[in-house]
Amino acid sequence: MRASLVAASFIFACSAPRAVDPLPFEPASPTSTPEPSKRGPFPVGVRTLTFEDTGRRKLDGTPRVLVTEVWYPAEQASRGGPGTTYDVLPIFTAEQQAAIGNATPLLETDAVRDAPVATTHGPFPLIMFSHGQAAVRWQSTYLTVLLASHGYVVASPDHEGGTLYDVVRGQLAGVTDGVDNRPLDIRYIVNRLSRLPANDPLAGMADTDNLGVAGHSFGALTAMRVAVFDDRVKAIVPQAPVASDIAYVGHSNPPALPVMLQGAKLDRTLPYDENTVLSWEAMKRPRWLLTLETGGHFSFSDLCQFDLASVADKVKLDIPGADVKKVLQDGCGGVAPPASVALPMINHFTVAFFNAQLRGSTASLELLTQAKADGFGGAGVAAVRAEP
Repeated sequence: MRASLVAASFIFACSAPRAVDPLPFEPASPTSTPEPSKRGPFPVGVRTLTFEDTGRRKLDGTPRVLVTEVWYPAEQASRGGPGTTYDVLPIFTAEQQAAIGNATPLLETDAVRDAPVATTHGPFPLIMFSHGQAAVRWQSTYLTVLLASHGYVVASPDHEGGTLYDVVRGQLAGVTDGVDNRPLDIRYIVNRLSRLPANDPLAGMADTDNLGVAGHSFGALTAMRVAVFDDRVKAIVPQAPVASDIAYVGHSNPPALPVMLQGAKLDRTLPYDENTVLSWEAMKRPRWLLTLETGGHFSFSDLCQFDLASVADKVKLDIPGADVKKVLQDGCGGVAPPASVALPMINHFTVAFFNAQLRGSTASLELLTQAKADGFGGAGVAAVRAEP
């Protein structure tokens, strides 16, 4: 009899659900509208996953490799743990590092490496982030980490052939390669996240049917292009995009899904009128447009913190068809709004938009207003256009 009771107790203990990890406040939902520019209720964990797409092989016969940073909601016990830092220096060769010296700061985040996943609150909507040409997967942690704190799994791959690593090694691929491969990168990673092995801590945590895509520059083009042929995409946030006519090559018109387009009027890399405006005119409702009146191309990233223009000058970086130093100063300093103004504003509009579209917080749409933009830097810093 005693053995039976012990066995029954063991079975009950193993089958009992885990206690829900209490949150400090409710994440976005049909009944909750948290402040989007501030940290959400979850501490954030981060993992680096490496995927090999054996269905796409390079000229040397090896599979396409996708090193992917994944930020995710973590258990409350992770709060205050050691944050993950990102260092641009190891990207460069030893000789280049010597020329650069100690001029590059660390990019510090509060995402805790390999923190336990907040499984009792999942699954979570998935947001894919696509970096710009010649950039890196962690170029916009100001946004990706914040999104994870609000209850999203956020995945950002290095698009092989289009990264800063490739620039340093003289292997940067052309635009056509990116147009073809980047959307396939996004789809491949979404599919892989949907079938992680059962023993993976993130298994089942990314709701791949409730998918958002954001991206900067070439990554913005990627977001628009993925939305054309993947109906799992429910909303997109293209930042400083390439003109949309490239995104819709092979398709008659853009999809009718919610879009939060973001651009900068003083963008010298992808001029506003020729790219953001034309993309806006092609898009269907519901649509929102956030314009930084004196911002530039890199106002939408963390890269201004690294003074890459100075780094590029020291190591003689070359990007075919581009004045590297001029490009890397686009939106960094001068008349551009400082990061302390621009980034919280961008976060406000991006997180509120995704909270409405992916987490059902329809009241968050009421936060996408000119008055809210003015609250970050005063009148004249940004313009908001809303056509819900």
